Amino acid sequence: FRVIIASEQYFTMNKDNSSMKMDPQLALRLLADGGVLVIAGVPEGTEFGIDLCAYTIGPDFRGVKMIPPGVHYVWCSSRGPYGDAAPRVGFVHFFHPNEIVVREWDHELEELRPRRIAEPEVERDRIRKNLAQLERVLAPYDYRYVVQWKELTGSVTESCVDRCRPTEGTIRTNIELQSCPDADRPRGGAATVSISRRNAAARILLDESELLPDLKPVEGTAPRFTTVPLRVPQDALPADVSRHALDCIDAVDKLLEGFETADGLIEELQLAYAFFLVGYSVESLAHWRKLLGLLAHSQTAVTKHKLTYMKYSEVLAHQLPHLPEELMVPGPHNTVYKDVRELLVNLHAGGLSVSAERLTKRLEKKLGWEFEGLLDEDPEDQPVVIELPEA
Repeated sequence: FRVIIASEQYFTMNKDNSSMKMDPQLALRLLADGGVLVIAGVPEGTEFGIDLCAYTIGPDFRGVKMIPPGVHYVWCSSRGPYGDAAPRVGFVHFFHPNEIVVREWDHELEELRPRRIAEPEVERDRIRKNLAQLERVLAPYDYRYVVQWKELTGSVTESCVDRCRPTEGTIRTNIELQSCPDADRPRGGAATVSISRRNAAARILLDESELLPDLKPVEGTAPRFTTVPLRVPQDALPADVSRHALDCIDAVDKLLEGFETADGLIEELQLAYAFFLVGYSVESLAHWRKLLGLLAHSQTAVTKHKLTYMKYSEVLAHQLPHLPEELMVPGPHNTVYKDVRELLVNLHAGGLSVSAERLTKRLEKKLGWEFEGLLDEDPEDQPVVIELPEA
């Protein structure tokens, strides 16, 4: 990785060997207002990234300057002797103007950690005073990606970051697990209904969680997202099961009650997707999927919470083009596509046809998704005609 200053212009070499050119006056203004990330001790050849940019660390790389205020995701991935890369390990931070953040390399865990020194404030003050001398080893933030990153995270506030990131601060592709008693497993306690040995095989086929080992997340390592209510409550009366399945307004209302404002849901949606998109966090993708699966299946919620759903459709328009390749192919086996289709139907029915059309056009252009017969009546909902025999 190199930072080249020539002809009073900044050039940043990305992994694709492309370069960023910037007007000198703009660069000076961004340098004066932007945040600074200083990293120490990271081995040469380590993969490093911030937001949507990824680099390979060279001998003279010590961090990033000109970081725009707002939320940013930083990660590293160590390289093995044969070029194999370890899973990404990172952290999320809400940068303020002129803020200096210092991280150091943990050689045992092979990840970035907060600086372990007696007086961190003194070190930051020293870095600030000598920033002009450090500039040559600090890479400029690649502003070619700043608009795209703002589209994905523009609603996220510092309070949302503090609430959702793991207590320990580090975000991994998979959370750490530890063994636990069966009663403490995340799926709940042991089954309360006894079943005969004859039905044991059927139970295992229907409930795959019985095959899982007794594990639970290590405290402080998992993202702290809001609990997503079930579309059909476990204690629902038989007469209410169909109602909840057809329109889960009660679950959506319960979800929104967990936030101080409805915008809190939009913030968490964006942050969870950023954890997945940049940090490859499996738990964050699962949380995002649960939210989509809930919000997409209520026409009443669209009518009742119009502003929230307008914002949600805009969020999805920017997120869906970044889906993993296996989720980009439309079809009956793609649950994301099916949920988005159901959401579009409910947006139209709930009075948000403009938002639905805008999202539809975006997905047709970016993903090639088509929604033929979107507003046609579902054959399963049509009356069944039975021909009676003649008298």
